[in-house]
Amino acid sequence: MDWLSIAIIVISVLLAFLFKFVLIKRVHQWVDRDLLKTLSSGDAAKLEQLTTLDNELKHQGVPRAERYRRLEQLANQLTQ
Repeated sequence: MDWLSIAIIVISVLLAFLFKFVLIKRVHQWVDRDLLKTLSSGDAAKLEQLTTLDNELKHQGVPRAERYRRLEQLANQLTQ
């Protein structure tokens, strides 16, 4: 193999990993946004509160499953 073939392979692999990580991050953002919209049931004030809590929990480093559980609890409290 010459140096050009090796360079093409290395660049292709690096770009594939970069694309994968960017795509996964975007999918997580879409899922989070969809969850917040679903839990808010179209109520803008409720959406704002849930978004604020979600951002705080992300900043604290709370795992995703625990964040979802807490967001659902807050949504249920706001509904009652």
